[in-house]
Amino acid sequence: MIRVLHVIGAMDRGGAESMIMNFYRKIDRTKYSFDFLVHEDRECDFDKEIRELGGNIYSIPRYKIYNYSKYKKEVKKFFAAHHDYDIVHGHICSCVNIYSSIAKKYGIKTIAHSHSSNFGISLATIFTKVVSFKTKFIDDYFIGCSKKAGLDRYGSKIVESNRFDVLCNGIDVTKYRFDEMKRNELRAKLGIEDKLVLGHVGRFTYAKNHEFLIEVFNELQTVRPDSVLLLFGRGELEEEVKEKIQSLNIQDKVRFMGVVPNVYDYLNALDVFVFPSRFEGLPIVLIEAQASGLCCVINDSLTSEIDITPNIHRLSLNESKSKWVHKILEVDNNNRLKGYELVKNSPFNIDKEVQHLQEIYDNLMK
Repeated sequence: MIRVLHVIGAMDRGGAESMIMNFYRKIDRTKYSFDFLVHEDRECDFDKEIRELGGNIYSIPRYKIYNYSKYKKEVKKFFAAHHDYDIVHGHICSCVNIYSSIAKKYGIKTIAHSHSSNFGISLATIFTKVVSFKTKFIDDYFIGCSKKAGLDRYGSKIVESNRFDVLCNGIDVTKYRFDEMKRNELRAKLGIEDKLVLGHVGRFTYAKNHEFLIEVFNELQTVRPDSVLLLFGRGELEEEVKEKIQSLNIQDKVRFMGVVPNVYDYLNALDVFVFPSRFEGLPIVLIEAQASGLCCVINDSLTSEIDITPNIHRLSLNESKSKWVHKILEVDNNNRLKGYELVKNSPFNIDKEVQHLQEIYDNLMK
């Protein structure tokens, strides 16, 4: 049994968290066990399922830079009591040097996992770069959700070495196969049978660029007043987004769906998926949308590794909102089952990629 400890913020329904759960559900749990060290003292979205699968969840206070000494003390205390892990798989950049260094003192192998790229320019970016530079001299192995996510976080020397690998964000493709009956049922339930339905799935954060999305949708109203927008997720900027929608007087056209456990069902109800993120690693939701056969209109700076089907349509954020509207109106969703077949046969099929993760763990323990 290889015992793996995942270090992450909280096991809510985010991209990285959903990816981990997709692997946890499929991995050979007679050979690999997963536990979780989180930074929230509350019940999170996936906690119940984690326990049902046999995992343990431990909590420590969140790292906030100014509490460096206190945080380090908590991590030391944790590993003093729980040092029988074989691998620490870290998903948090800000404090990776702390928990990896302490874990290694107990002979535990460590992995740093990058889930994002194109971090932008800010104090947080500078801090990330500093932390990531030190990480290269601490961790044993490095994973990126894409090659670009690895390059932006660790640099070319690590990425071109035998200490780095790309682990695709695999999904359970069968859940996302387009279903006409579910589409009709959901559209009837939501009262949107005769509407042009746009959708977006993601946390309400700066990276996801909801402000731009709302402006594009507002422009769309001038030519398609029958259109509606479904927003799935939650986050710190949700109230700001609601205020913007009210200021544009389109609150009756935008629906906040919250966090749902079966987003794959709701993808059936959509006509177009719009995703203008400022930066991403390799967004798992775009894999899911393509598996559902949806046409996706996205920021052209996002990694080309996401282009599994012909249904990805790229535009610059510098383009006018009217060009985004034109692209949304011209895409064709006639054959939604084709996307499913292409994703099923890609590396993003979890049944294939879980074998890859097991090989990474096995090789690290040799």
